[in-house]
Amino acid sequence: MLESQDAKWTQNFVSLNDTVTKIESNQSLIKATMDDRFTVLEETLALTPQHGDISQLESTLKSSVNKINGLENEVKTNKMALEFKIDSDVKEVKDSLVVTNTAVQEMDNKLNQRIGVLETELVNLQYTTNDTKDETPPSFYASMTTVIPIQGPHQRIVYDEIKTNNGNGYNESTGIFTVPESGTYVFTWTTFSYVEEYVRLEIVVAGTIFGGTLSDTQETGDADTETGIIVVNAQEGDQVFVRTQLRGPGNGRLYVEFECASTFSGWKIS
Repeated sequence: MLESQDAKWTQNFVSLNDTVTKIESNQSLIKATMDDRFTVLEETLALTPQHGDISQLESTLKSSVNKINGLENEVKTNKMALEFKIDSDVKEVKDSLVVTNTAVQEMDNKLNQRIGVLETELVNLQYTTNDTKDETPPSFYASMTTVIPIQGPHQRIVYDEIKTNNGNGYNESTGIFTVPESGTYVFTWTTFSYVEEYVRLEIVVAGTIFGGTLSDTQETGDADTETGIIVVNAQEGDQVFVRTQLRGPGNGRLYVEFECASTFSGWKIS
């Protein structure tokens, strides 16, 4: 019974001892924690400025804030000025580009117009060159193959053999040359009269007498030739021919012998 009681007291003592040990340990932890807190508090108090220092700090802070505000305002002002300058420069560049584009467009239009004119002139020049190269000016040359007796005044002479007829203006059946295109022409005719005869001829252009010839062999007793030539401005459609004169047309014949014959010719010179 006593042994049991001693064991119980021993157990209680051990438990109490453990409790005391835990209390002491907790006290040490609490003390350390309090020491740490006091240390932090002391450091905080050491860092805390006095009242005068706070006022000075507030003044410095306000001054700094004012400077910052001033700098912000200056930045805003400079930004606005810079944006305005940029907008102004951009507008100036755009206006300059518009003017430049307009000038370039006008120059391009003028250049295209000039190119068009030059192309037209080139085509016309090629056309004119081809015409000049390929087209032969109107001209003709005809002669007689048979003797023609003079029958009276205003007898139209027909030269029945065509040697040349560029432009097809001469008609060998009528002896009339019809002007195919307006211009300046040369016309010439040669009269071959027989022995002791005479022939008076004249050339008519558009109903007007432009010249005449007299081939006379009555006194010489020999064959004779006479040639007439005129230069005249003729219009398209004008008729040109040779005929006997009204007064004293002649008493003989237009003769043909070997290579000698009466002829009629003409050609355009411009």
